[in-house]
Amino acid sequence: MSNTPRISDSEWEVMKVLWDHEPMTAVEVLELLPHEQWKQKTVNTFLARLEAKGVVGSKREGRANVYHSLLSEGECRRFEGTQFLSKVFRGEVAPMMLHFIENEDLTEDDIGELKRLLSKKGK
Repeated sequence: MSNTPRISDSEWEVMKVLWDHEPMTAVEVLELLPHEQWKQKTVNTFLARLEAKGVVGSKREGRANVYHSLLSEGECRRFEGTQFLSKVFRGEVAPMMLHFIENEDLTEDDIGELKRLLSKKGK
């Protein structure tokens, strides 16, 4: 996981669409992004950057590149989560958990899942 590349916030938006609907062309990615914020050239640039980072791969089909992920959302999330934990909470899990439990709205399902996971970890 240490060689997992950093993904910018905008690249994450592109990747979320790709992970949910791959394989896709750049035009198809744009169609599923908020149009007031995105242009085709921008999507093309981000896909090229993600390909250079080894996050996506592409295959030429006719006149278009068809993109697919090379890293799963879970792999990228684990890396970013570790980086966030280290940067913001000095690598300490308990203060991070307490922060989110105290400051975010949790559903009964969220609370139940947290209890289940903590109980499992405690065994």
